[in-house]
Amino acid sequence: MRRIFGISGLLVLALATSMNTTSCKSGIPTDTPGVDELGQYVLRQKGPEIEIVLGYRFAAGSIADDWMILEVAMTAPPTASTTVHRESVWVKKPDGTKIPVASQTLFGQAYGEMRRVISKANINRDPLDYFPPSRQPCNLDFFVAPGRGVSHDQVSFNNRRVCQGRLFFRVPGGITPGRWVFGIDLEETTVRIPFGL
Repeated sequence: MRRIFGISGLLVLALATSMNTTSCKSGIPTDTPGVDELGQYVLRQKGPEIEIVLGYRFAAGSIADDWMILEVAMTAPPTASTTVHRESVWVKKPDGTKIPVASQTLFGQAYGEMRRVISKANINRDPLDYFPPSRQPCNLDFFVAPGRGVSHDQVSFNNRRVCQGRLFFRVPGGITPGRWVFGIDLEETTVRIPFGL
């Protein structure tokens, strides 16, 4: 009897370990090649220049709002080194309209009215820690609160760093339901991650 319980315990432990490993590293392929679903509101794209995880939980609950907030974490595959410039980041609305990521100036001007929304976004989000813990964290400082530091218009990383942060998009006419696309135009490749709201 003791032996049966011992074997059962080992099987449960092995299954739990297997499930934990799978949930952290694997994803469900989507209908977009190279894009995997890691959670209900979390998507990942792997490419030769960048590996990026996109979280859009807060955006999914922000229909009709003037600002879209997306969470991103990005790193580079082995042997690659990548720089992402602010002007290369955008989203595309369901009607095909392309919206560039906001400037720090525009964000700073709207910050007073957005503070409550940003506080909600701090709670209504998913963790994006899908990378090896050995990679050093860095901040994606495209946006900083007024008087709290310096924003940057580019971020550089390699396979030893994971840069994470928020991206803000001013959406004329408000966020509409439908199929959106998150994009980054890099030197040699592109990021295209469709997501539904």
